[in-house]
Amino acid sequence: MKAIRLAHKILRTLVRDRMYYPGRLLIDTFSIVARCGVLLVLYWYVFRLNNGIINNTTFIVAAWSMFFYFAFSVFRLRDISRAIMQDVQSGNIEVLFSKPISYLSYRMWWQVGEGLYPFLVISFFGAIILASIVGIPATMSTYVFIPTLVLVFLFGAILSLALYATVGLLAFWIEDVSPLFWIVDKAVMILGGSYLPVALFPNFMYKIALYSPFGASQFITHTVYGAWAIEWPVKIGIQIFWTFVFVIVVSILFAKARKKVSVNGG
Repeated sequence: MKAIRLAHKILRTLVRDRMYYPGRLLIDTFSIVARCGVLLVLYWYVFRLNNGIINNTTFIVAAWSMFFYFAFSVFRLRDISRAIMQDVQSGNIEVLFSKPISYLSYRMWWQVGEGLYPFLVISFFGAIILASIVGIPATMSTYVFIPTLVLVFLFGAILSLALYATVGLLAFWIEDVSPLFWIVDKAVMILGGSYLPVALFPNFMYKIALYSPFGASQFITHTVYGAWAIEWPVKIGIQIFWTFVFVIVVSILFAKARKKVSVNGG
C-alpha cells in the first residue's frame, strides 16, 4: 500500500506540475515535429520513388512504426540513468537511501511521472494528425492490435526503466556513466527503428533487433506490421525474458550499491 500511495502521489504531483507549466510540452512537441516530421516527409518521397512499396512495406505502415518510436521516446524513461548518476555525484543518494521508501521505486515512478503528461498529449494529437494525413493501416484494425499494443507498451516501459537503471547504477563504481549511456541509447535508437523502420532492416540486423534487449524495449514499433498478428506471442515473450533478466541485474547492482554506501558513508 505504501508503494501504491507513493506512486500515486508522485504521478499526481508531476502531472499537475507539467500541466501548469506547459513550456516543456512545447519543447517536446517541437522536437517530435522537427525529427519525426522531417523523417516522414523524407520517407514519403523515397516510397514514392519506389512505387509506394519497399521490402513489401507501405509508407503508411512505416510512418506509424516511426511515430510509435518517437511518441514512446517522449516518455524519456532513459533519463533515469542521468538522474541516478546525478544523485551519486552530488551525494544526494545517501540522503535518499535513509528515507523510508525504496530509492529505485521512487526514481522509476518519478521518471514515469515526468514524461506521462507530454506522452499522452503528444501521442493523442499526433495520432489524430497522422491518421488524417496518411491514413490508418489495416493492421491497426485487427482485434489483437489494441490488447497487444497495451501489453508491449507496458513491458517495453518496464524493460526500458530496468535497462537504463542498470546503466545509472554503474555510477557507484565508474561515477560518470555518460559514455556507457551513449552506447546503450544509440543501440536502442538504431535497433528500435527510429530512423530506419524495422521492416527495412537487413536480415542480420533484424535478428539483432529481435533478440537483443535494445530492440525488445521498442517492440511497440513492430505492432503495425502484418506479421504482428502471428508473431506477437513470441515478441512479448522476448520482452518478458529480458525484463526478468534486467530486473535481476538491477536488484543485484542495487544491493551491492547499498553496501558500498554503507561502508564508505559510515
